[in-house]
Order: sequence, then structure tokens, then C-alpha cells
Amino acid sequence: MEIMEHNITKPSIIRLARRAGVKSMADECNETVKKLIDSYLTEIISTALIVNSERNTKTLMADDIYEALRIRGYNVSQSTDLGTTTCTK
Repeated sequence: MEIMEHNITKPSIIRLARRAGVKSMADECNETVKKLIDSYLTEIISTALIVNSERNTKTLMADDIYEALRIRGYNVSQSTDLGTTTCTK
């Protein structure tokens, strides 16, 4: 797979770090974080493509990604209510 690290910007890494509770981060961390993100995404997408091929479909669907995450051991909740109104007026 192609390395995607050029698409991951320093400000996006800083936003992720802030969300994770990191107060400050050295500049040397950016390249390491980019490589880790690329590595994890490559693994997950490769697994999702295998799941997709087992389902005999050509389009990679969200269900394929959720299944790949489950296979990889990530506990991610899945909602079927996305895009629907959840409260009444």
C-alpha cells in the first residue's frame, strides 16, 4: 500500500494529541505518530479488504471496517442510527 503520511498534517496530530490529553509534544514526535497512524491504517484496511472479498462485494462498506476492527481486537461500537433524528420536538 502507498504511504499516506504526507496527508497527515502537524495540526491534525496536535488536535488528536490534545483530545487524548497531551499538553505538549516535541516536534520529533510528529514523524513517529505519522508512521504509527499509517501502520495501523494499513493493517485495518488490509483486513477490511479481506473481509470484503469474503463477502463477494466490490464496494468497501462501513460494516467491513467494523468487522476488520473487531478482528484486530479494537472495541468500537457501531450505530445504525447515524443520520436519523434521535430526539423529538
